Amino acid sequence: MARPDQTKPKNTSQRGKKAQGNKGNANDRQARVAQIQKQAKSSERRSLSAIWIGLGLVLVLIVGMVTWAVIDQNNNRPGMGAVVTYDELDDPSDDLGRNHVETRVEYQQNPPVGGDHNKAWLNCGIYEEPVPNHHAVHSLEHGAVWLTYQPGVSEGDLSELRDLASQPFVILSPNEGQEHPVMATAWGRQLGVESGDDTRLVQFIRDWRQGPQTPEPGAVCTGGTSVDLVGG
Repeated sequence: MARPDQTKPKNTSQRGKKAQGNKGNANDRQARVAQIQKQAKSSERRSLSAIWIGLGLVLVLIVGMVTWAVIDQNNNRPGMGAVVTYDELDDPSDDLGRNHVETRVEYQQNPPVGGDHNKAWLNCGIYEEPVPNHHAVHSLEHGAVWLTYQPGVSEGDLSELRDLASQPFVILSPNEGQEHPVMATAWGRQLGVESGDDTRLVQFIRDWRQGPQTPEPGAVCTGGTSVDLVGG
């Protein structure tokens, strides 16, 4: 006679609860992972935003510094109102004479700012003695700046002027009878100052050495003459 089955029935209710518990834990883990990923993305966005903001601030700072430098340079640029203009660029009737002559020329200004002149130009450089006007004016026509000084100026002034005259297309020479202790002359332009360290001399050279007023741009300031070829 068979014995009745003594095996206890499995508790399906407990298995169900366990499965539900495992499923819940999995969902919790997924939720936590999703939350971590969300936080990571949010942190990444904040970092990128901070970087872009920082770059923007740096750019604004650079633009501000450049703008300030330009404004400061313009505000501190030497006043050039003392420059006298004898030849208007946009007025052909005001042009200075440019004829080549074989004789000495009487000029209205001292030193002259342009006009008829000898066919040989004066070599640019530093001269210890006065130079012939009719040769120097030809150099002005080529775009040179002519620095002149009254005899007797200080050695300090001479030192400053020699430094300026070490550049190409600059002539330096003494000149008796001129109105100011130091004068800078280009074709049709002239500036008188009291000393060789006046910063307007630097600006004058920047503005007018081979500047837009030059009648013969591209012409040389060497290979001419360093002595008076007219004589008499």
